[in-house]
Amino acid sequence: MNLDELKSAWQVYDQKLQNSQLLTERLIVGMIKERSKSRVAQIKRENTWFFVLMVFELLILGAIFVGNPFDFIYQVQFLPYIFLAIGIIMALVAIYRSNAIVNVDMNSTTLGAFLQHVIHEYEKNKKLEGRFGLLMLASGCMTVLSFLPKKLEKQDLVSALVDTLIPIGICLFIYYLAFRFGLFNNRKSEGFKEDLRELETLSRELEGV
Repeated sequence: MNLDELKSAWQVYDQKLQNSQLLTERLIVGMIKERSKSRVAQIKRENTWFFVLMVFELLILGAIFVGNPFDFIYQVQFLPYIFLAIGIIMALVAIYRSNAIVNVDMNSTTLGAFLQHVIHEYEKNKKLEGRFGLLMLASGCMTVLSFLPKKLEKQDLVSALVDTLIPIGICLFIYYLAFRFGLFNNRKSEGFKEDLRELETLSRELEGV
């Protein structure tokens, strides 16, 4: 084999190697993309069920405001349920935003740009979700207090206060555990972060080839 034939054979081999690397890259990117699409579909399903639950709770609150089933004496006793209604409206806004974040045509942009967009937007939403948790905490404690006037009709002041403070303490402890273990934290971005890390690792490996 002369030098020209050797060069030609090497060029053919090099082209096959590049094609193989390109095929591998497209295959891995395609797998990451399908996984991201699966995450989007799961988020939309969860948001749908959460939306139905929030609307149902809002209807129950509407019935409480209109029918006063607990026989509240003072208007201030409805305040916790107003806070709860505000929290539910905040949750509905968060659901709308969540769907808007992932409602992007992945074929109209690069996978990396899509993942960065989703992660950035979900990180911005964390403040709203933190406020939602605090509002639920305030509403839970105030709901217990709303029954204090009814208890005072049947109990003396000390026993009524003790009977109220115990469930408030339990409520605070439950919410402490919820905050402590991050139950109010949005983890929707974590899977997309994992996909982005894998995509960036692939890009660095290909650049080093």
